[in-house]
Amino acid sequence: MAVATQGTRPPGPRLTPLRVARLFASGRGQVLGMLTDVARRYPRVACVRILGETAYLVSDPDLIREVLVVQGRSTKKGRGLEQASRLLGNGLLTSEGDEHREQRKLIQPAFHGERVRAYAAEMAAAAERVQWADGARIELANELAALTLDVVGRTLFGVDLTGSATDVREALTDFLGAFGQVAGPGGELLLKVRSRLRRRLDAAQAKLDELIYALIARRREAPGDDLVSMLLPTGMDDTELRDQALTFVLAGHETTANLLTWACWLLDDATGDRLAAEAAAAESLSSYEDRPFARAVVAEAMRLYPPAYAIGRRATADFALDGWTVPEGALVITSQWVASRDPRWWGRDAQQFRPERWLAAGGRFDLTAPGHPRMAYHPFGAGSRICIGEDFAWLEATLVISSLARRYRIEADPAFPGVSPAITLRPGGPVPAVVHRRTT
Repeated sequence: MAVATQGTRPPGPRLTPLRVARLFASGRGQVLGMLTDVARRYPRVACVRILGETAYLVSDPDLIREVLVVQGRSTKKGRGLEQASRLLGNGLLTSEGDEHREQRKLIQPAFHGERVRAYAAEMAAAAERVQWADGARIELANELAALTLDVVGRTLFGVDLTGSATDVREALTDFLGAFGQVAGPGGELLLKVRSRLRRRLDAAQAKLDELIYALIARRREAPGDDLVSMLLPTGMDDTELRDQALTFVLAGHETTANLLTWACWLLDDATGDRLAAEAAAAESLSSYEDRPFARAVVAEAMRLYPPAYAIGRRATADFALDGWTVPEGALVITSQWVASRDPRWWGRDAQQFRPERWLAAGGRFDLTAPGHPRMAYHPFGAGSRICIGEDFAWLEATLVISSLARRYRIEADPAFPGVSPAITLRPGGPVPAVVHRRTT
């Protein structure tokens, strides 16, 4: 590594406070465009002043690894997760240091390989419970949110949450919509007064807390074979259990629902037909390894529309990065959205949906098949804070997209719904579709 140059900063664009305010006011999707533009102009690292802070925008895969993996002990969570703790409390997603490591150690057994594979039957059954009439007009985001909440409820909490799907979706929508304002210019001030934003957040939190605390009480009375029950012997109190449970409602429900929504929107007839044929030939409804094309569809949907679209880290000590010094307290931002769409790593068709890029010789699924640098694709993060539910998400998304494609031809409205990046990358509006039952 080059020796850091003390007291200097890498070049970067000048973002005036007015321009930043306009970016957020015009929709957070514009922020993704700004990150992409900066990466094209400064392809390794750029320094900008944004939201009153010094931020280092890192776009080179080797430097992304340096930040997330090598310098993991010299950083902590960034601005976004700092604000997310307003709703999520001090769960695995938002905790730091020794506390984070201890929490991860306690929760990890619920996501060991064999245990995750044991969830496959429940995931497949949840997908099969989706029944649409031939020719039905649906809104994909809502339908898939209900499905993934069913999966999370049964696999991680041992209960049927489908009756709560609407309440959970509405509460998360209110929270994530408000989160965009909290993370924007002057957002902290909006939380200090009894503003409309604050009332929205409080109402969303109350609705979700009611669900989670009821779940915890139920499991204290009758423990089962689920995540909450596994955590009871650790001595966590109800607040600590609430923080962990709510984190997994967000991570296990919200992110996968978004991924599946984007995947269904991207499907064309040929891709859907190929998925259907593969699913029909699979060994069983819950088999996984014999669905390489479905896994490729999931991988490609995550490349173009990563549910976690950016990662922020705050330096806890000075460290060297590409010959520069990142000072203590500075923000460092990497973006999965930027890296996984960069033509330098993905070629001329970087913006095109092409699942075949993930298939090696003989049609075998291979995450290295596109030939990209490793950290040009990191939808689940990297380093000590890599998503603990990565294998769970791969399994669920693969089985669900296979099940739906085997039974339905999904014709999503081709109009781009836009993007709404808050904690997760949601569609910017409704995603209507017409579904037709397959006859064979």
